[in-house]
Amino acid sequence: MSGQCPDAWYARLMSDRAVKPQRHRLEVRVTPEQDALIRQAADLEDTTVTAFVLDTVTSRAKGVVRRHQDMVLSNQAFDQFIAELDKPARPVPELVDLFKNNPKLREA
Repeated sequence: MSGQCPDAWYARLMSDRAVKPQRHRLEVRVTPEQDALIRQAADLEDTTVTAFVLDTVTSRAKGVVRRHQDMVLSNQAFDQFIAELDKPARPVPELVDLFKNNPKLREA
């Protein structure tokens, strides 16, 4: 701690963390052919391998998440969905029991 009191050291450590975003490392194993292809593509895009991989993977990940978040329905399916939502709610016996037997859930 180089002569600093523990409180000052801890405060400096915390302020450094607040300023600098935390980074994580991902490691993957690739074949020589995959490595060559990725490096060639990065070179053709005039970027680093890291930037190329991050951009490509992040873009793909966003698309996957988006496809799983959005629900696209035909007009008929949408009308049926809304009709089901408009029906009166029916108690589910398992949920009724769960809330009866767990007072903490009733408080929420």
